[in-house]
Amino acid sequence: LGERALVEFAVVDGRLTAVVAVAGRVRVHRLGPVDAVAREMHHLFFALRRMAGPVAGPGLRSRLATAAARIDAAVLAPLAAEFGDRDLVVVPTQPLHALPWSVLPSCRGRAVSVAPSAALWLTATGRPMPAGGRTVLVAGPDLVHAELEVKELAELHPGATVLTGDRARVADVLTATAGAALVHLAAHGRFRADAPQFSALDLADGPLTGHDVERLPVAPGCAVLSACETGTTAVLAGGELLGLAASLLAIGVRTVIAPVLQVPDAETAPLMTGLHSGLRAGQPAAAALAAAAERAAAGSDADAATAAAFICVGA
Repeated sequence: LGERALVEFAVVDGRLTAVVAVAGRVRVHRLGPVDAVAREMHHLFFALRRMAGPVAGPGLRSRLATAAARIDAAVLAPLAAEFGDRDLVVVPTQPLHALPWSVLPSCRGRAVSVAPSAALWLTATGRPMPAGGRTVLVAGPDLVHAELEVKELAELHPGATVLTGDRARVADVLTATAGAALVHLAAHGRFRADAPQFSALDLADGPLTGHDVERLPVAPGCAVLSACETGTTAVLAGGELLGLAASLLAIGVRTVIAPVLQVPDAETAPLMTGLHSGLRAGQPAAAALAAAAERAAAGSDADAATAAAFICVGA
């Protein structure tokens, strides 16, 4: 872990338990009822969805802040003396898999990496980035700001492979993506709770699904999914996670940045520019996302909700 702290959650007899690993020490903390956290998450998601929508309405920031503070008080604040100002690696349990961590007061401006398990996180940190440093930028169809987003990112990444319009076909995107250091996909996204492996990104000739991702012969190093709900996972019996982000991690992608909610593309584009500026400056992915999200949170309700939706998964 180095200077990071790891917090892994579990539910025991209806109550949250946190295992905190920091500075060579591991401690167990008994927390409160998990049902109380689930109720507050309902209020938090209601506020975020309304803030990101075309008609937000008054009082939503206050409602979001209240729910976030209550979740923080139940989940992370009791552990603050353990991890201090360290970067966090979080291994959630239900219902925390869907939590946008950056909205919690304890996480504001802090680099947070989310992982399905401590073992998977450790494996991901040990993976070298693909040689060659290739960057691939993709814009899917029928999304007003996708091509503009990719055009701006291309200025930050000279020499990047850019696939837009009819060039952004499933087979061509998979071919370009294989073994790239950084991949950015801006497209319509959807999560299929009934069939998580068919969660998809819409490309020029059809959907790119989790099953398609599994065909990649060589995984990219870092994948940024600028598409609705692509960070969402379904939790199966035994704790197995399925979804687009989970599929990418499973094939060996080191880091995935994706939203757990629907996000408006107009507000997503400047957030992604801020994220990539941080990556180009050499910031780790979680730190670059935290800095970009903190800047966006000072903007409109839609800016703040969009920034909150994105999480960093993996290393």
